[in-house]
Amino acid sequence: MFKKRPVLKLLAKTVVVALFASVFAFAISLRLEISLTDYLLTKYGNWKTPENIVIVTIDEDTLAKLPYRSPIDRTLLSKVIAKIDNAGAKAIGLDLLIDQPSERPKDTQFLTTIKNLKSPFVIGYANQAEGLTPKQVAFQKTYLKGVQKGLVTLLRDNFDGTVRQAFSGRTIDGKWQPGLAAAIAKAVGKKPPYPTGRITFYNNNANKTTGKTNGKTTSKTTDKKGTAKGNPFPFTTYPAHTVQFLPPAWFKDKIVLIGPTLPAQDRHATAFTTTKGTTVGNLYGVMIHAHILNQFLNGDQISKPGALITISIVIGLSLIAAIVASSKITPLQRLVIIALLIMLFGYVAFYLFRTAHIQIPFVTPIFAAIFASLFFAMRQWFKDREQRQFIEKAFSHYVSPAIVTKIIANHKKLELGGELRQVTYIFTDLQNFTALSESMEPTQVAGLLNDYLDQMCALFVEADATIDKIIGDAVVGFFGAPQPQEDQADRAVQLALKIEKFSQDFKHAQNLKGINFGNTRIGIHKGDAIIGNFGGKRFMDYTGIGDTVNTAARLESANKHFGTRICVSQTVRAACQSVQFRPIGDIILKGKQEAVTCFEPIVKTATGTTAQETHLQEYNKAYALMAGNKKDAPLAFFKLADKYNTDPLINFHANRLRQGNRGVTIELKGK
Repeated sequence: MFKKRPVLKLLAKTVVVALFASVFAFAISLRLEISLTDYLLTKYGNWKTPENIVIVTIDEDTLAKLPYRSPIDRTLLSKVIAKIDNAGAKAIGLDLLIDQPSERPKDTQFLTTIKNLKSPFVIGYANQAEGLTPKQVAFQKTYLKGVQKGLVTLLRDNFDGTVRQAFSGRTIDGKWQPGLAAAIAKAVGKKPPYPTGRITFYNNNANKTTGKTNGKTTSKTTDKKGTAKGNPFPFTTYPAHTVQFLPPAWFKDKIVLIGPTLPAQDRHATAFTTTKGTTVGNLYGVMIHAHILNQFLNGDQISKPGALITISIVIGLSLIAAIVASSKITPLQRLVIIALLIMLFGYVAFYLFRTAHIQIPFVTPIFAAIFASLFFAMRQWFKDREQRQFIEKAFSHYVSPAIVTKIIANHKKLELGGELRQVTYIFTDLQNFTALSESMEPTQVAGLLNDYLDQMCALFVEADATIDKIIGDAVVGFFGAPQPQEDQADRAVQLALKIEKFSQDFKHAQNLKGINFGNTRIGIHKGDAIIGNFGGKRFMDYTGIGDTVNTAARLESANKHFGTRICVSQTVRAACQSVQFRPIGDIILKGKQEAVTCFEPIVKTATGTTAQETHLQEYNKAYALMAGNKKDAPLAFFKLADKYNTDPLINFHANRLRQGNRGVTIELKGK
């Protein structure tokens, strides 16, 4: 029972996280979900292409031929409607409000025409809910009595005003009043109920038409190539003032919608606006009615699961992701599995939409899965961080092999206290290891660090250095204690060169494995320090205290400013005759008042010795000019920077001189 409790606790936590992630996902993903549906609907709708709907437009050219703009001349409307009726239209719909009187003879003519049509006729009308005055509503009711009517209402989303919902009608004064598209559908024999919900906007993916087709002029928006693929379907359109001259066959057995297409009037944002922008996506009201009408005629519909199924899908995917994220596998494995899970879900959702027009939530479940995964990822990160701190603390307590040797040789108990000794301290540190460790499993970090430190410590022991401490990835040691070493500076520099070779080889080997292992930086300083056992009777640390120790640490850190990997002080340089050096500068380290003259040891290459000597001589010559504040110093370093552009120290000085600095004294503001 006790063994089961952690599992039950984790399971309960996983469920709670999945629920909270789902709630959060629902809260922030609504608009993204709608926008994605717009994209899928307009790009991958895969609907049956409209064939028998024609639009007659009242445009600016039409109005230019009339005696006045408003209300639309009813004689023109009478002639257009009569011509279409005589041509044998299947039905006629007028998306134009007749809500006020005009000239009496023309009003009479219009009313006589529409009441004597052979084709089914539906005229658009509106109510006070659409913004009409009681007087306008009363005129419609009286004037259009006995005429089949349909509401011209277009449903807009509250948050962005986009028309996305198909309007089939509403109850007015206790009586059901159909919308314009629904009334026309009923007039041609399509019985209700009509598909509602999302408007199944039709695109031109399967129909690339340009210019004229069978002599018919088509109106559409084209791209630079002259095609309209992916744009709203270009219903065949004719300007109203040309209808009298068109062949009757063009209207025979067609459902004809008549409506205005005037600039800045009766244009509405649609799902196409999300994907194509306002120029293409904002459609005239009569065109939106054409889309809705075709949807009603074909029975096209986007099916959506109920609320319970929707919530179950979101929580289900979130729960699965949470279980994977909390499992005992590597972070990379968790990432891969969750990514595959999300891709699989996305494919299923897309497949259902494309093939069956079933719209399950897409963005919300994915967000919920990501949020649940992130929670457990952060939780694991904090746990790994604690483990890393524990590992660093454990490594920092390693004792020096030299101390063990001394205990065995003298058979004496080490006592607290210290003595003043001349020592050479060497500090090493690994570049960017913290960032690397955060991207790996703790067991991988421990294995990698153990391998690195094992070989580093072996080099220290081989050089007869005393390992002071290991702090994380940093190894600190010194020469000159517990046993005196006359050649301590030489030993320290030779150790640094061996560390440099080892660390570069180690770095290269890890890089080949895909591990971004960094450089090892080294600082060396020789001077006096108090060396001894410090701490207490329960814990003793054989270490050094004093300015020499601090200076060596500062020199190691100074490398990152110069781009060097080894930085030694003048006291080390003076005591080491076996290695060539080049000067770095007189460095005022952070926290110090006086400058420390620093040098970089030259690592001799197996080949290219002559070129290396030339490189060193040219550098020393330019450095001498800079040290003497000669006016030729900047030009000399600029030329060197062009010639040896991969030398970070040359680039460092060239940049200093370019910024107006002079001399070789450099003050470091940071560590």
